[in-house]
Amino acid sequence: MSASESLIATHPKTNGTSIQSMCRQGSGWLRQIPVTLLVSVIALAAFAFPGLTAGLQLDFASVDSGQWWRLLSGHLTHFGGGHLFWDLLMFAVLSAACERQNPRFYPIALIAMSVGISATILFMCQDVTTYRGLSGIDTGLFVWFLANQIRQSVADRDRTFTCFWSVAGFLLLAKLGYEFTTGEILFVNAEGFQPLVESHLSGAVLGAITASAARFFPREPELQ
Repeated sequence: MSASESLIATHPKTNGTSIQSMCRQGSGWLRQIPVTLLVSVIALAAFAFPGLTAGLQLDFASVDSGQWWRLLSGHLTHFGGGHLFWDLLMFAVLSAACERQNPRFYPIALIAMSVGISATILFMCQDVTTYRGLSGIDTGLFVWFLANQIRQSVADRDRTFTCFWSVAGFLLLAKLGYEFTTGEILFVNAEGFQPLVESHLSGAVLGAITASAARFFPREPELQ
């Protein structure tokens, strides 16, 4: 046996799974979340190129002049690295979970949430001229995700997880109630911009509506 043959024969594997198999599994998982990946890439690109940020941010004067795409694209822009990091981290996790559970309905839901949140800000925040950030969508996705988990736990008659997810939902309601009452946003370091409670409240309502509507779209089995 040659030295090269010996090295190959004794190359370690992880729990009997080859590196190639792990890569195939990872690639299969990524193929289940194309919308999440696309949105994340655009958000990173918008942050990297200020000119792109200016062209995508939700500028209501530009919307009035016919640039309607900003109602969607404004959520992909951010005011700084910290703002982008936390918004995109939450989005990537929640979006991937929701997209895998409802792949056909997810793009429709994401567009509806984006436009709905933008419209809410337009009509309720008359003094706001520009808006950036995924936090409103993050809130909507969190509500949708919680509704899915609670529904599944009840169907499985799993009392432990039913209570766990229900408590998480209660804490979210308490957070939104605090923000609505005080006008302050929890868990956000708002340096250089003014967080909008209205975006979170709108996102939560739209997330609940989305969770109800998703029941009419059959869930597809997840790819292995």
